[in-house]
Amino acid sequence: PNGSGAGIWQSGGGLATDASGNIYFITGNGTFDANTGGADYGDTFEKIAPNGTVVDYFTPHDQSNMDLNNIDLGAGGPTLLVDQPTGPYPHLLISAGKNGVIYVLNRDNMGHYNPSSDSQIVQELTGVLVGHNFSTPVYFGGNVYFASQNDTLKAFKLTNGLLSATPASQSAIVFPCRGGSFSISSNGGSNGILWALENLGTPNSDATTPGVLIAYDANDLTHELYDSNESGTRDTMDYPPKFSIPLVANGKVFIAGQTQFVAYGLLP
Repeated sequence: PNGSGAGIWQSGGGLATDASGNIYFITGNGTFDANTGGADYGDTFEKIAPNGTVVDYFTPHDQSNMDLNNIDLGAGGPTLLVDQPTGPYPHLLISAGKNGVIYVLNRDNMGHYNPSSDSQIVQELTGVLVGHNFSTPVYFGGNVYFASQNDTLKAFKLTNGLLSATPASQSAIVFPCRGGSFSISSNGGSNGILWALENLGTPNSDATTPGVLIAYDANDLTHELYDSNESGTRDTMDYPPKFSIPLVANGKVFIAGQTQFVAYGLLP
């Protein structure tokens, strides 16, 4: 409120909320002075109470560099994990931004700001995502999924509240433009399918070629189940806008394109 920037955009990702009604979001580039008594939270994970009061926050130690070089922390949204049955931190939050760093936070004590390092948080993974991350991670069956810019779709195993240092599995193809956007469908805890949208546009403009909808076995991303280009032009989809996410409901997959709203379903 007293500086500049620090918008909440998250590449179209929504806010998150816990069972107590606290709201979580991540801001982009902007002024940060909360550590010195200010009210500005640029490049920050924030937790606010239902009345809007800031309850807790985490800001990376290199926030000033993020702000200076347009490395939005809030380029992806936050994912609140299910309560962890083992490990010291039952309530976790996970995300990554343009810097490609994966942050695992304790929602009960997010860590605030340490100017020398981020050692106060649960986990920080660097170098595991190739490019900028513009998508909100998803969770299924003990895995957390990411698809950063010019990178493969990757599943990281979650054990005792910590992510594996290397992917448990990853796709064969690389997702260009702003990386992949994706969602999960399943039958309870089984038959998980990860639906990913490949956008063949450029980082600063919408696509001028059709996108590709790809279905993966959520437990093994090397196993592709379907893609919308495999049957000639029968399933060709519209040109996707930036940050469009496949929505799965009632046995169909819905995608909002630039000129069409497309629904995929089983053949009759």
